[in-house]
Amino acid sequence: MKTHSTALAPDAPAPGWPELTDVDLLRTLVETERRRRRLDAAMRAAVAEADRRGLAAGTGYEDTVELLTDLLRISAHEARRRIEYAAPQVRSRSRKVWRVLAAAS
Repeated sequence: MKTHSTALAPDAPAPGWPELTDVDLLRTLVETERRRRRLDAAMRAAVAEADRRGLAAGTGYEDTVELLTDLLRISAHEARRRIEYAAPQVRSRSRKVWRVLAAAS
């Protein structure tokens, strides 16, 4: 589905939700999710880089949690969640892979 719609065009008058056609509402849902995912990926990358650089210490904060809490005006719980989410994930091999490797030995 193409997401070309005037519903999200910056210069287009913003109609109320009830005035959107079904097609424009569907396009708005898809386009909004696409943008949300891009923003989420950008935030994860920025948080990971700030943590990697030790930006908190260099700017007078105790840690990245404190930096994010102050800078983004979010709770410490949310800051910790974002840092954890931004950290590279180590993926363990599934049991199926181990069984295949054991059988091949």
